[in-house]
This record gives sequence, C-alpha cells and structure tokens, in this order.
Amino acid sequence: MATVAGAVLAVSPLGVAPPAGAVVGGQEARPHQYPFMAGLVDVLERRVMCGGALIGDRYVLTAAHCLTGSYSSPSRVGVLLGDHDLTTGSDSPHAVLAPPARFFPHPEYDPETQRNDIALVELAAPVALNRDVRPIGLPTPAAPGGSEPARVEAPGWGTTSFGGRTSDVLRTVALTTMSNSACASRGMAQVVPSQICTYAPGRDTCQYDSGGPLVRTLRGRPYVVGLVSYGKECATDTPAVNTRVRSYLSWIERTAGRLPRAS
Repeated sequence: MATVAGAVLAVSPLGVAPPAGAVVGGQEARPHQYPFMAGLVDVLERRVMCGGALIGDRYVLTAAHCLTGSYSSPSRVGVLLGDHDLTTGSDSPHAVLAPPARFFPHPEYDPETQRNDIALVELAAPVALNRDVRPIGLPTPAAPGGSEPARVEAPGWGTTSFGGRTSDVLRTVALTTMSNSACASRGMAQVVPSQICTYAPGRDTCQYDSGGPLVRTLRGRPYVVGLVSYGKECATDTPAVNTRVRSYLSWIERTAGRLPRAS
C-alpha cells in the first residue's frame, strides 16, 4: 500500500506502503476467473510488485504509487496478462508479458495523502484478446457500488499476511464496502469522496496487491469499482482505502479514449 502521514502501513518494494496486499483470509481463484487481471512485473527481479486491471486491448488501470521511484520508467516494468500460477506456464496458454509504452499517473496524485492514486499503463501494442485475456468494464456514473455497503471481490498475488510471503497463484477475497463516514470513524480520517473503503473481519488485501481491482458484477458482467490503494498493515480492525474508479471516468476517457462501461 501507499504511505499516508501518521499511518503505519504495509510497505511495498517501492519504499512506500502499497494498499492492502496479497489477499488475507481469501482463497485461490479459479484459473482465469479474472481474465482482466494484470500483474505489474519488475523485469529485473522477475516478480509481481503490483496489480492492475485490463480495460481495453491497450490500457491497464493501476495505482499511481505503483509507478514511482524505480518503477517510473516503462523499461523496468512488464505487464503480465492471462496468467494464474506464476511458477508454470502449462496452466496459462494465453499468458503474455506485454511491454508498456507509456505511463500516465494522475496529474494530481499526492503521495503524502494517496489522493488521486490512479494511473494508466499504455501497452506498446494492442494485446490479443481471448478467453483468458479480456478487459473489464468501467462503471457507469450511476452504477451500483456508489452506495454502501456492497460486496466486492479483490484478486491478487500479494502476501497472505503482513510481512509474509507472496502467493504463486492468483488468490481472491470477498470484501464489503462501507460509507466514508463509517470509514473515517474507524481510523481512516483522511478518506475523501474519490476513495472507497473496504472491510471484512479477518480478510483484506495486502502487500503487493496495490493497484489491483475491486470487482463487482452487474447482470453477469464484471466491472471495476475500485483500485487497491492503502491500509494499516493487513486485516486489522481498520478499513482499507481504495481509489473509487467512478470518480475518474472523465480523466480515463480523456487519457485513453472512450472505453466500454458496465450497463
């Protein structure tokens, strides 16, 4: 997760705390259950250091804090798509490590507060779409997920406990969103309307889950309601704070063009 002044947060490889990490209290996802899931890979150390969501054949949404420091250069990052088990390629015939061309962190991203913690990764070439690699829809302005509580799913390869080991297989955890007023009363006083809080007893995202999607399903179609941003360690009594994607639809369209939305 990202670092917020005054908070003891999960620390990412960037030197900043990534948002809630690699799924605590969840379970292994079904192979290719989330065909839009992306992993941002440190190509030198050959490991997934953040998550993301494919939203077209050329763009991935992630957290801005994932693309800072050593990872501000596209040459240091690969975008893993269509994979499940990181230790083998036999389960993922369509897995691809796509090179990025450009990064577009939100111009008003604030690393002190983690406000506007959202970024777009433009791939060097359109990725081939198939059963294992498919984009997720963006929410409409009136889509469910703006009113809390709501159930969301958070997939990731992050750690399964604070300071623990990352997962070789994609895992998922069911969480519940809450109102920002309830979130603030439970220790996250800096939360703003463009952020969305999640909480479930004993369950959370964790380190290296930053930038991964919070997924809701509307009439059988998944869409991305949030992006993992920051939290106080993992699976504590304090909610995690995520970027509310619906607040950034205009910015996404100005940057990447008009993309499909859930309807």
